[in-house]
Formats: sequence, C-alpha cells, structure tokens
Amino acid sequence: MESRKAYSYIRFSSPDQARGDSYRRQRAAAEAYCAAKGLELVDSEEYRFFDKGRSAYKGEHLGDMGQLARFLRHVRDETIPKGSVLIVESLDRLSRAEVWDALPRFLDILNQGIDIYTSSDDTLYTAKFDAQQLILSIFNMSRAHNESSLKADRVGKVWRRKQDDAREFGKALGAACPYWIRYVNGAYELIPERVKVVKDIFRLAENGYGHRVIAKKLNEAGIPVFGSNRRNSTGLWGGSSCAKILSNRALIGEYQPTGLEDDGSGVKRTKRGEPVSNFFPAVLSEEEFYSAQAARDSRRISKSSKQSADFNVWQGIAKCVKCGGPMHLVNKGAPPKGGKYLRCYVSSKGACPSKLIRFDICQIVFKEMLAKINSISLVKNTQSDLNRELNTINSKIGEIQNRQKELKDQVLSMGGRIPSMLVSTMAVLEDKLAEYRVLQNKLHLDIGEQRITSKDDFFARLDLVSYEGRSRANALVKRLHIVVEMERREDDAVFRIRDAGGFLFSIIYDNDNHISYWGNSKDAHALITAHGDEIAFLKSLPELAVGENDLFDLAREVAGLERLYKDILSKK
Repeated sequence: MESRKAYSYIRFSSPDQARGDSYRRQRAAAEAYCAAKGLELVDSEEYRFFDKGRSAYKGEHLGDMGQLARFLRHVRDETIPKGSVLIVESLDRLSRAEVWDALPRFLDILNQGIDIYTSSDDTLYTAKFDAQQLILSIFNMSRAHNESSLKADRVGKVWRRKQDDAREFGKALGAACPYWIRYVNGAYELIPERVKVVKDIFRLAENGYGHRVIAKKLNEAGIPVFGSNRRNSTGLWGGSSCAKILSNRALIGEYQPTGLEDDGSGVKRTKRGEPVSNFFPAVLSEEEFYSAQAARDSRRISKSSKQSADFNVWQGIAKCVKCGGPMHLVNKGAPPKGGKYLRCYVSSKGACPSKLIRFDICQIVFKEMLAKINSISLVKNTQSDLNRELNTINSKIGEIQNRQKELKDQVLSMGGRIPSMLVSTMAVLEDKLAEYRVLQNKLHLDIGEQRITSKDDFFARLDLVSYEGRSRANALVKRLHIVVEMERREDDAVFRIRDAGGFLFSIIYDNDNHISYWGNSKDAHALITAHGDEIAFLKSLPELAVGENDLFDLAREVAGLERLYKDILSKK
C-alpha cells in the first residue's frame, strides 16, 4: 500500500531568523514526524514550499509569489492529492492575520482533504475536528496575531523614538545605514573603497552612461556589489542597483524618516516629515549629485536606452523638417557606395518624402551649432561650474514644486481644514522657491555673458571624439531645449536650430561644401560676425550689396517669410 504523502511548509520573515537555526529546525521536525508516522516526505524541487523573508502578519506569503499560495493552488487542482499532510512548525507559520481572516483559510485547507500537523505542540488537525480542537486552533491563531500586532507596535514606537532623536539631536540610528557608511563607536564613518565606487557611478552617469551600462562596467572591473548574498545571490551589479544609488539623497547627507501607514488601500511606506539635513557624512556635493540627475533626466526625456561605442551626438535632438519625426542614424555599409546617414523614422516607414542626409555633413554642422549656442562649458571650467550650479537650482525648484503638490493634495483630503503647521511649511516653501528663482535668473544671465569669441580656439579644445565628450555635448544641447529641424534639398542640406523660445538660426551646407548662415536676431548676427562667418553669410545673398544693419533687417524678414511660407504650406 502506498504511504501517505507529506509536504513541509517553512516560513520565516526576518534576516535574524535566516542567520539562525529556523530553517534547519523546521526541516528536521518534518523529517522526524514522517519517519515516526510512516509518511513519505515529498522532497523534489517542485514540491518544496519555502517562504524566506515573507511576513504572515502582512499576508505576504499569500501573494502571487508566496509559496503557501502555490501549495494551495496545487491542492485545488489536485496535483497534491487528498489525504496528504501539510507539516508546519505552528499555526502562526500559516497566518498571523486577524482570526476571522485566518480561520476560513485554515478550514479551507482541511475541507480540501489535507491534514495539518504542527510540530511545536505535536497536534494533528483534520477535517473531522471536534469543537475543542477548533477552539484550540482559534486560540492559537488569536495569540499569533496579537503577538505580531504587539511586536509591530513596539518596534514602531522604538523606531519613531529613534527618528525623533535623529531629527532633534542628530543621534545616529545604529547599524541601519547606507552601504557606503559604517557605524563605529556611536557615530557614522565613510567606507573609503565604497565611496570610490559611488563616485565612479556618478561620474559615469554624468558622462551619459545609462544604468545598465554602468552596471556592466562595474562587473567587468570585478567590483563586488554592495549588500549581502541574501539580497543579491548573483553578487553582480544590475541596472536597478545603480539606479537606487544614483537617486539616494543620503549621499548628500540627508536622512528621510519613513514609516508604514495604512491609507485605506493597504499598508504603505510613507515619509514622516521633512528630511534631516547633514545627518550622514556626505559623499558628494549638491552640485555633483544634481549634475548626475540632470544627465539622467536628459536621457529620460529623449527616451534613449541603446548605447553604442560611438555615441550619436544627434540622439534626441534631430527632427525631420517635413513631418517632425525623429532622425535616426543608419549605416548603409562601407564607403564609397555605403556610409552613415541620418534618416527620418517616418520616411523609413514610407510615410514621409524626406531624403537621407550624410552623417559626416551632420557632424560638421553639429560643431558649428555648438559654437553659436551657450556651449562654452564643454571647454571652460568656469562655465561648467555655472551649469552645475544651475542644475542644482533647477532640481531644487522641481523638488519644492513636487512638495507643494503633495501639501496641496493633503489640504484637499482634509476638506478645507488646514493645520497651522501645514500653513507654516507652505510659507517656508514659497520663500525658498522665490529665493531659488532669483538665483536661477542670475545664473542664466551669468551663463549668457560667457560667449565663444574664438571659434578656432573652441574647436581645438572641443572633444567630440571620445564617448564621454560626445555624450556631454548631446546632454548640454538637450538641457538648452534645442531641437534641430533638418532637410536634404537638391543643392544643399538645411539645419534649422530652435529652442523653447522659437527659431534661432539656420545652417546651410551646400554641395560645394560651403557653409552659410541665416540669423534671426541681432545677437545671432553679432555672433556670426564675431566668428568671421559674415562672408559666408553674405555669400548666401551674392546679388545683394547692403550694409550690416540692412543685412540684419533683411535676414530677419527672410526668416519671417520662411515661417509664413511654412504656415501657408501647412494649411494647404
């Protein structure tokens, strides 16, 4: 006669239990019971039910990924036959929820023909339970829930007290700290080798590398991932690991108290009050932190994800003048018949008549464009510092606006009742926002005053060869909100440069490899003249003999006519 089958369910929820004897103890008890009762303990991979780090109090083991949920599915589809035995250490392994939530689940298992054996008190529960046994099970489940509830309440109060001490006195929280910090003799100190890794991650992010590429570089260099093997069994860096570090404000010394709150739709981790500044030893300055965020934002806005060894400087910037679609880099093979081109994405689908534009022409035009916009930061440290300051201010303005939105939502949820603390917080935010706006405007003016006067000197110092240099140039153009509309015509290729304020200037590259310009403002005309490009500008109007002021006025009128012509075409 075939022996009854038994299945062991093992669960523990805390790292301390993982380090201890919990698994071995629960496993040994199951084996001993099966040996004593002549049961077959099913031990194949498919029928091992082990929930590591899942809380029965929160019901995590019953989620789609929980092993107890998988066991119940096997019972319902009769993969696990009736008459089998489920072995657990105690009923609290199954549930620490409220009795009226836990009891139906307990009874459901029994009614499916599965017996439940608890090794801690050597009790076998069956579908033929009597009243005394039912009362005992209710008592055990009630005790388990109350213990978990009291424990959660005690732990919550301890943490709130620690958070209050951290906010009021700057007192360290203990060993619970970021991976690049250690707790020694009641204080925090940086771990030098991990600080170096963090700074490398931020340097790569600022140079335009995405999360996955950064992770790949760290793995190739043999740098061990932060954290324990329990959290990351591969020991390798992943994109999410890098993303979490790049967004962690503890790197600039901030500590954000949090706690679990029930908002009616479930228990969620929420912020408790404003962040505590200068709590952890800082790894980065605010400028370093926010410069990386600006680079990440520019990638997010342009939706760039693929990265090649030769970064495409036009990525997320180039648009088709005819349909507005993005221009993508395509490789037609080796010259002379082949070569690299920019092609309208819509054209590649047969829905736009625009032509391919040679990529070598586009490369030349990109350099010329950089010389006409606020790109001196690519070769001059003072300008780079100004841009870093501006990135910091822009990010802080964004954070304040997000916080104001959160407070607004809180006010609406209170039905119009506004606590005095909320009013004072909103007032402080308004003052900070006004202060940052003033600084923002000043930085824009300071950056605008630093122009490229010698184009030859700028080109000599400009790096558009290395991946990092090309990525920096691309990120700068995106931060300036510049878009280039391009078109290949019969005799030339036209590149129309615009920013958020409208048309700036055009660059025309003709079939004789000659470059000419159309400017749309006195500033653009003055810069073209200062770079020695006025002859090129005049050559675009060879039949006209006009003075400098007349030339500017004419250029402005031509640009206006150009826009009018496009408007007429769009209405046909």
